[in-house]
Amino acid sequence: MNLLLIWMTTILCVTADFADEVNNPYISLYHDWESTHGFIEVRPGAHIFYWLFYADGTKVVATRKPLVIWIQGGPGFAASGLGNFAELGPYNMDMQPRNHTWVKGRNVLFIDHPVGTGFSYVTNSSQYVKTDREMAMDLSKVIKVFYRRHREFRKTPAYLFGQSYGGKICPRLGLYLHTAIEKKSLKMNFKGIGIGGGWVDPKESTAMHTQFLYFTGAIDRDLYLTSTKISKKLVRSLERHDFFTADALDSLLFTQLNDEGFINFNNVYAPSPYPALEELNTKVNDYIKPMLIGVNKTRQWQYLSTTAYQYLKENFLVSSTSFLETLLNKTKLKIAVYNGNLDVVTPLAGACNWVHKLKWSGASEFAKAKRHPIRGKGNGYYKVTKNLSFWWIFGAGHWVPEENPEAMEHVLQYVMSED
Repeated sequence: MNLLLIWMTTILCVTADFADEVNNPYISLYHDWESTHGFIEVRPGAHIFYWLFYADGTKVVATRKPLVIWIQGGPGFAASGLGNFAELGPYNMDMQPRNHTWVKGRNVLFIDHPVGTGFSYVTNSSQYVKTDREMAMDLSKVIKVFYRRHREFRKTPAYLFGQSYGGKICPRLGLYLHTAIEKKSLKMNFKGIGIGGGWVDPKESTAMHTQFLYFTGAIDRDLYLTSTKISKKLVRSLERHDFFTADALDSLLFTQLNDEGFINFNNVYAPSPYPALEELNTKVNDYIKPMLIGVNKTRQWQYLSTTAYQYLKENFLVSSTSFLETLLNKTKLKIAVYNGNLDVVTPLAGACNWVHKLKWSGASEFAKAKRHPIRGKGNGYYKVTKNLSFWWIFGAGHWVPEENPEAMEHVLQYVMSED
């Protein structure tokens, strides 16, 4: 029997005796939440790790509940750690159950991408991806193989949700999947896309960085004036598609912005997330990695692969709005774009600007559409036209699922509703 196939389809479980032996504080995760994981070789020597958590912690009737495919950002942040423990998985980074986990009522598939991120790995540096197209092609291959291995999910309503750079990849990946479904090379009940804090149009997001930081008090007037000059040059470079110059200006801009002191680009008013993420490195390596069958125990897991990030630098400032426009014009996919009002990486005003500049059949109607309050008190607003909705989420930065779970739940329920 193929031993590789055995571990790829094995449900994670650990006995209480073994838990006592290793004194693993995460052991209850595997008792409470049934899951499965494995690797998919997307290209020779390029292996991507996926981890599926079954809805409500059980495989029983899981296929009757929606499947969310989570596309992490960075590029190079590991979904197996950030999306899972920092934002929406069953346990948080303090090893406590998360009461607003997405896995309640939904299946969630975490994918460590691009190759070299998290538990994913390459056998040669030439196998790192260098473009958004290559990244989306790898993810498309992962999803196709996932549906061949897990045929039971083929009729389950499925949704792509991407954050930050993952949100930038979602339109391209969504179009690839839609095309594959039309060509009958993929059997998947693809219903919708969620883009959170999406780096979809870097020009529009970059144009708002310095203004947002100045208006929130994060930088003083002198720094605002000098950094704005750089920002304007950066925007002009992007308009000319001079990405080499734009990349150099982008590095200069963020170096200058940080000269005044630390700025939390995830949330302008929150403390640095990095001490907790450094602790997560230790926790995953000490407690999670030993429990994952087939994972290389000698390879150190990191929440961010700077190598994967550097290989994609040339594509970092390239827009993906054209793919989103194609989806809006040619598919019935329900698409929600949501953004926190404390997000520095993708300022809310920048997201609002690029969404309203999209060229699609409902653009003029969308521009005039009225906003509605998000459920709950003071959670923000949203508006809808045809299959596009935009969500202004208050009290949240870049990590909306963790920072405003009530608003996030409204987004999820809206996208997954039939109306």
